[in-house]
Amino acid sequence: MKGSGEREYILSVLARNNPGVLLRIAGLFSRRCYNILSIVASQTENTEYSRILIVVSGDDRIVNQVDKQLCKLVDIEEVNVLDRNKAVVREHLLLKVERTLQNSEKLVQIAGVFHANILSVTPDSMIVELTGDAGTINSFIELYTPYHVLKILRTGSMAMSIGKNF
Repeated sequence: MKGSGEREYILSVLARNNPGVLLRIAGLFSRRCYNILSIVASQTENTEYSRILIVVSGDDRIVNQVDKQLCKLVDIEEVNVLDRNKAVVREHLLLKVERTLQNSEKLVQIAGVFHANILSVTPDSMIVELTGDAGTINSFIELYTPYHVLKILRTGSMAMSIGKNF
């Protein structure tokens, strides 16, 4: 549970694509007992760099400290704390749910309401895909829960600043 003044922050880290960089970042958080809520890393448009998006919970003091510590790491080129109001923030979900003759129509109906893609249908299961903000993803999972969710794979937050800067 978050204390007073705590909220979620998205750190956008530009790092050189060198072995061990993600391990050094995770180690920094571990040594300082900061919890990473989610982390997404991928190659950028320049193959020499990766963009790492880290969601952390804390207050301004903690995030400023993490920002400064990240900047000191080898291979880190840039760290930005993204403003959710000036960024597009999305998560991606793959959900496998038990399918029966009795619930099949309802499962398709829920997917349709959320504009989710149905990727696979077998006699006993269905896999659906959804992209959206955390609230939408949580609501979607909640509606499928009574139908016996078999597996959930969910990315952390991916975010891109609306402005030209980052």
